[in-house]
This record gives sequence, structure tokens and C-alpha cells, in this order.
Amino acid sequence: MRDKDSLVSLKASILAHGIIQPITVRPPAAADRDLQGDRYQVFAGGRRLSAVTELIFEGKLPADYELPALVKEVDDNSADEMSLAENILRREMRPVDEFKAFSRLADEGVAADDIALRFGQSLRFVQGRMALGRLHPVLLEMLDLNEIDFRTASSYTLEPDPERQLEIYNNLPGWQKTSQSHIKEAIAGTGTKSNGGLAQFIGDTRYILAGGKVTHDLFEDHSFWISTDIVEKLRAERIEETKQELLAEGWAWVKTAEEVGNDVWYMETLRPEETGLPVEQKERMEEVQAQIGEFNEVDIDELPEDEQERYRLLEAELAEFTKLAKGQHSAEQRAGSGVIIRTDRDYSLDYGRVSPRRSNSSSSSSAKPEKDPLAISAPTLSELGKTATTALAQAVEAQPDKALAMLAALLELGPTSPWQQHRPGRISVSAPGVTAGGYQGATAKRSFSAAFEEYSGMKPVDLKKALARLVAGAVDISQEWLSSNAEMRKATLETFGVDPTPHFDVDSFFTAARKPIIVAAYKEMTGTDLKDGKKGDMVAIAVDAAKKTGWLPEYLRTAIYTPKKSK
Repeated sequence: MRDKDSLVSLKASILAHGIIQPITVRPPAAADRDLQGDRYQVFAGGRRLSAVTELIFEGKLPADYELPALVKEVDDNSADEMSLAENILRREMRPVDEFKAFSRLADEGVAADDIALRFGQSLRFVQGRMALGRLHPVLLEMLDLNEIDFRTASSYTLEPDPERQLEIYNNLPGWQKTSQSHIKEAIAGTGTKSNGGLAQFIGDTRYILAGGKVTHDLFEDHSFWISTDIVEKLRAERIEETKQELLAEGWAWVKTAEEVGNDVWYMETLRPEETGLPVEQKERMEEVQAQIGEFNEVDIDELPEDEQERYRLLEAELAEFTKLAKGQHSAEQRAGSGVIIRTDRDYSLDYGRVSPRRSNSSSSSSAKPEKDPLAISAPTLSELGKTATTALAQAVEAQPDKALAMLAALLELGPTSPWQQHRPGRISVSAPGVTAGGYQGATAKRSFSAAFEEYSGMKPVDLKKALARLVAGAVDISQEWLSSNAEMRKATLETFGVDPTPHFDVDSFFTAARKPIIVAAYKEMTGTDLKDGKKGDMVAIAVDAAKKTGWLPEYLRTAIYTPKKSK
């Protein structure tokens, strides 16, 4: 279907300025005569012909209006190719037509490099269009009928098998069929982004040599590492290597963010005593920056492997210079402080952190405070917080109007001190020169201009859905973020009418729980006492009762929580 608004604009332009660019036709072919007679066929400029025809019927142009035309002696394939080239350059051809045309050329044996050269496009652009051309026919038809949008269709190309693409579409529930994040997760699992902090911490060479598999995303600037067992193994190895390297440099201790826990908020950071770079290093740093600048106008993925490797080495060298330029901690400072490996963010290193001081009275006391037998462990609280955040994110994406209200509130509220967060999301706007807030692990997927161009071309309803999806990615009511603000977590869940029950992993909860918690929960569910016994048996009984009643721990309960009594 052609864009009616666009045709109206074209008609207005023709009335004001005439035909600026002639149409292109080919003379009658012998094979056409049985069907259409001796007629010239238009293969470039069909919209201009339609616009002039309508203007003649409307009486705005004379019946003998002369439409300039170029005659080309070409066959069907060449005509299609010329039409494709013209429309790609003008960006008027529908993507679905580009997909099919590129795929047809590939089926005829034309290499992707040659197709890219013919039409003045990048290899990645052509590969992306060809991948879309190989979508399952059902999904292609849905795209053609605007039942799914371009971004949704491109997400399914992560899976190369068309039958598997359709299977994934059919298996995803409701709104998730058109959710990029859910489609990609169904295909690549919880794969690691190749441009994320964890991947850069491990290194792509190490991952590939370890046998790791990669799923390429032709529509993003990253791929997915899908061998999760290899990623986890290499992550542990790199953490241990990094610890040993830093300890060898004289740091008093090295810990991951998980090992430090909430103590991180109370730690001081020592400013480096040794600052500045020697003259020769400053000169080399400027050389490296200039060489990196030469890559700014090219697509790194399109370069030969040796040039890509050179770029990576320059980036690593610049990163090292940048770190040195900020200064270095003295040997005395290193001996009295430590380093945190920020496994909770981008796997960067926080140098010169000083552990919080403990009072003498507390450290000298031999009496240990009694543990609350019903207190939930920190790891379990963390999992419950993730459950609440996942449930909220799904509800936010499904309610665009409320999502916009949440976005406005998050943008208005500036960040507070890190241990007293009062916002159910990690997003904020900052003044120039001030580091902006953002949710953990956030990395830019594309340039501002590319994002703005896409969003500005969206219909209002689609833009609202896109905003809701983005807000859903920024919500955070986890234990780590709202540990001291349970009311905020509860209020946000209730505002969006969230029922966390489908997301609650009841088996894991009771498996991790101590016996007193299991007994108390069972008493609440059934009104009867659970006899002490083997923990595995107690867990099974409690899990069964929880599933029958819809029981939730206090952490996840909201106003809509209405458990049933189990008998």
C-alpha cells in the first residue's frame, strides 16, 4: 500500500514545480503482447505517473499533459534492479520489496559484496535486508500488511531457520510476540551482548577460543554470546586473574561488588597522589587519538580483520593512557586500600576504596546479636527484588499511558544519596558537566541521530509504545535499589496493578528458606502447624500449599493479594 499522504504531497509538488525527474520506461516486449499489447512499461517513477493521472482526472492538469520519460532497453531483472536502485537512493521503496529483491539477486548467485556495491549500501545493510527476505512467509506477509513492524520483524532474523521463527512467534504469549526483548531472549536466551561490560571484561578472543558460540544481530551494533556456561566459566577465571594481578600490584584487597555488598555506599575513595603523564606518553596519547579518529567515518565491522585488530589495540592503548592521566595511587595508598570489580555494572575497576571503619566497642564485644529466625537471607531478598522488578517492567510496557507518567516523574526527580533511593527506576536528566543517572548496565546501542530519526518517524501510538518499552527497561524496585523503601516498591506495584504471583519462583524460595520460615508460611497458608522433619519433605509440602493458595512472601504482597486457604 502506498502512503496516501505522500502521494498528496507529490501531487502538490507537481502542480507547483512540474515534473522534476522523468519516469523511466522500457519498450514493449514480444512476450507482453498477449497480455497487454504493445505498451511501454514503467519501471521507475510509478508514483509520479499515478500522481499525474489523478491530477488529470481531477481536472487540475490537461488531458494532453506531457510526462517526460526515458526509454531503456532492459529485461525484467535489469528493470527491477534499476527500480530498486532508484528507490533505495530515494528511500521510497518499502523494506519488504528490498528484502525480496536482494534475496532474488543472491539466489541468482550475486554475492552480498557485489549487491552492496551496486546499490551504494554497506554490506551490513544488504545482509540485514537479505536476512529479512528469508523470514518465514507468514511473518513476511504480516510485515507487508503492517501487522508487525520493521523492528519486530528484524528481531526474528536472529533465528536463521524460518520454521523456527514461526514456532517462536506462535509460542510467545500475547504482547510478547512483538516485543523485541522477549523475541531476542526466546532466540538467544539470556545471551551476553558482545559490546557489554562483561564481554569486554572477558575478551572476544578468549570466548571464541573457548568454543563460545555467537548469534549475530544484523540490526544492532552487537552480537550475542549464547554459550552461557562458557561465559560464566570465563567470568570466574577473569575475576580470579584480575584479583591476582591487582594484589601483585600491592593493593591490600580486591573484591567483587557482590562480595562488598552494601558496604560500598559507606566507603571512601582515595584520590591518586601521583598524577600526570610524562611528555613522551602525552605525545603518544595524542598520536593514538588521531589514529582512532581516522576510523570515525567507517563501519568497523566492514573493515578487514587486521584493521579491526589495529582499532581494538588502539582503543586499549588509549584506555590505558586515560587511566594513567587520571593519576596513580602511591604504594602507600595501595597498601591501605583496595579495588572493587564492579560486577554489578560494567565490570570496571574502582581503585583506592577504603573499607568502612567499625567502632571499637562493637569489634571488642564477644556477644553476637541473635539472628531473627524469620529473617529472609540477603540472596533471597535479592531474588525477590528481581522478581518484583520483572513483574513491574512487564506491566509498565503493557500500559503506555501510565508509563509516560512514570517517565515524567523519574525525569523530574533528581538522584538522591545512593543509600536512600526514593525512585522506582534508574533514569534521570542532569545538568551539563554532571553525570547522568541511568540503570545498571546501560549501553548505547546507536547514535542519537539514528534513534531520533526512527522515533520522529513513528506514529504517535507507536511512539508511545516505544517509550513504554524503554521505561520498562529502566524500572528498578530491586532490593539493591530500594532496600530501605519498601513502601515505594509496594506503591509502584499497586499503581500498575501488578500481580507478582506468576513470576514468583516458589520452589527456589522455600528451598533457600530456613525451617522456621517454612513452618511460619505453612501455618499462614493452612492454619495448621507443619511437623518438623527432613527439610526436603517440608519444602515439598510448603511448595504444594503455596501453589494451591497463591501464597506470596510479605515482600511481594500488594493490595490485590488475596490468598486462598489450603486444606
